[in-house]
Amino acid sequence: MVIPRLFWPYNEFYGVIDLKSKYKEMLIVGLFTAFMGQVNFYPFGTDFRITIGVVVFTFLLLYFHSLPIVSTSVFTGISVLAVRIGIDMFTGTAVLEAALSRHMPALMYYVTYGLIIEGTSFRRLFEKPIYFIVALTTADIMSNFFELVIRNQLSNKFFDAIFSTIMMAAVVRSCLVFALFWIIRYYSLFITKEEHQRRYKDLLLLTAKLKSEVFFIKKSMQDIEGAMAKSYSIYNAIRDNSPMSREELKKITDDCLTLSIDIHEIKKDYNRIAISMEKLMPASDVHKTMKMSEIFETIEDIFTRYIEVINKDIRLSFILEKDFRTSEYYIIMSILNNIVQNSIEACFRSDSYIKVSCSFREGMVVFTVADNGKGIDEKERDLIFEPGYTTKFNPETGQVSTGLGLTHIKILSDHLKGSAFFNNDTEGITGFRLEIPADVIICEEDGDV
Repeated sequence: MVIPRLFWPYNEFYGVIDLKSKYKEMLIVGLFTAFMGQVNFYPFGTDFRITIGVVVFTFLLLYFHSLPIVSTSVFTGISVLAVRIGIDMFTGTAVLEAALSRHMPALMYYVTYGLIIEGTSFRRLFEKPIYFIVALTTADIMSNFFELVIRNQLSNKFFDAIFSTIMMAAVVRSCLVFALFWIIRYYSLFITKEEHQRRYKDLLLLTAKLKSEVFFIKKSMQDIEGAMAKSYSIYNAIRDNSPMSREELKKITDDCLTLSIDIHEIKKDYNRIAISMEKLMPASDVHKTMKMSEIFETIEDIFTRYIEVINKDIRLSFILEKDFRTSEYYIIMSILNNIVQNSIEACFRSDSYIKVSCSFREGMVVFTVADNGKGIDEKERDLIFEPGYTTKFNPETGQVSTGLGLTHIKILSDHLKGSAFFNNDTEGITGFRLEIPADVIICEEDGDV
């Protein structure tokens, strides 16, 4: 048997649809419409009723955009008929034959309504509000009149009153469908936009970390280049001036030469890594500058979510004296990210807080990060910026921190011609202060401090 495509779960945009999921959606439409159809009123004092069910039916046809309209209309009409007959028989209002005769026109209403909106391709009219509302209103009016004809309740004497009532109901129901779906649609777009912003902020922070790592790779390349030059000069000095035996001299010079070659190969590998990492990152001219307020907002959003994940009770606040644009936002984000991360790890009390601020003083941009965590012992304060120095130890895993976080902060601050300081002037408060020349990080168009 060949089933006409009109009744087959098929959509020209989606092809043949998964039958199981579509029948499930059709069942939802049918039953939900049938039960919501019990919210109604009888405008003419007869069995003819105006319900909110058609609003639900049309909305769900928009929501389940791949459902075939006509077959869903037939199924919905049968569902409405079954529910109404069941209610009449349960309440003893009518026997089966009488209930069937009373509610059969409702089935015809939904079949007619489905045929008309299918003919108008109403889903494609959604971006044109006037056409959309006119199409639904017309379908509603025509289906209601068809139902009244079947019920033999269309009177010429009261035609004006009947038409105005049906017209008003049709317009209201069509507008309700349109408004309801637009609200849901824009809410969905709002949620999607928020998710995209969250992902962008995560990507921005990841890029900042990668940028700082590339900076350190390039710095290491310079150090390697210097080491290579020194080893090669040692090789030349030993080769030209040495009282050692020929065999000893040859061995040492060979080792020096091999060392120079190895260092040069390491430098080339570092260079390849740096180039590859820079290719993976967004082009530097995509966002040439960024507002300081946006940097604070990004860091705050990321660490607020992080604090929720690790289940700590920490108040995080950011204070900006004056907004400005900077082209060094990757480095600034990397510096602040390291300090805030350290502060979060140091916080353990129920009233913990971290305050991040940016102010201006004598041509310098001053960043401060303060927390009321466990602090740093006085004997350790002179060593915290030294490479490899750490007090962080995980007793569960036995893992010791690398001790490079604050060292990175110091090097990155030096790169910006600034300075990093430990600040413990207030009892119980641990703070870090960064002072960076305003003309280094503030763009020229925002250069007035």
